[in-house]
Amino acid sequence: DLKTTSVPVPAHVEGAFKFLRDTFSVLEMKLIYMRQTWQWYLLGGLIFPMGMFYWARAMAPDDPEAVRRLITGTIVFGVSIMTANSLSDQLVQDRFQGRLKLLITMLMSKGSYAIGVLAFASIQAASTVVLLLTLGFASGVDFDLTLALPVIILPMLLMMAGLTLLLASLAPSAEVGGIINGIVGILPVMLSPVFFTMDQAPLLMRWLGYVSPFRYAADGISKSLSGQTDIWTEFAILAGFAVVAMAVGFWRMRWRER
Repeated sequence: DLKTTSVPVPAHVEGAFKFLRDTFSVLEMKLIYMRQTWQWYLLGGLIFPMGMFYWARAMAPDDPEAVRRLITGTIVFGVSIMTANSLSDQLVQDRFQGRLKLLITMLMSKGSYAIGVLAFASIQAASTVVLLLTLGFASGVDFDLTLALPVIILPMLLMMAGLTLLLASLAPSAEVGGIINGIVGILPVMLSPVFFTMDQAPLLMRWLGYVSPFRYAADGISKSLSGQTDIWTEFAILAGFAVVAMAVGFWRMRWRER
């Protein structure tokens, strides 16, 4: 008789596969949840940034560099809104609709859940950037795209995600979580010199610009849209913000409801 023998899988390999399966399961659930209303998600990340772009363009001089800076601010604004609103909405709804408790009973790790929702937010942010660039081309903005664009957007996305993980966990109710979405996604960007350079900013905004990660994101994106690739100073500063935000956000992320 032929006997089949199974090779035991090392525990660390089995654990790694389970981590990946759980991560993809979270991402799949989020995508299924969004499938029926995906157009509203994208519209939410486009309507305010594009409104700001066309309003500011009507006021700005007809200069290619100034118009390029306006689309830069629009991209920063769009990524900020989409990450804060969409990711925070998912985290808050998971908490207060009982979905988080269901995931915990599956013996899913905190890291799998966090990376899954971050991947979901990344897909939405990438879609927003592509759509905003397309609308920019249609509006006659002069681009010279480089691969530095995704490089500088990545740490900005991680920084926003870490901040959202923290604030969504601190929200005492779904209603307060919705208010936090708007504050985090809109106010810091509007107080930072992203639609114009530091030289053009009023004194107060110039001071805020030195400590605002959104200003460095805008400077890096502006360079990447101008054909430049020297964005490493902006990338390093944003990466520092991202590391701190992700560390604090993951540490404080609500994983066991009282």
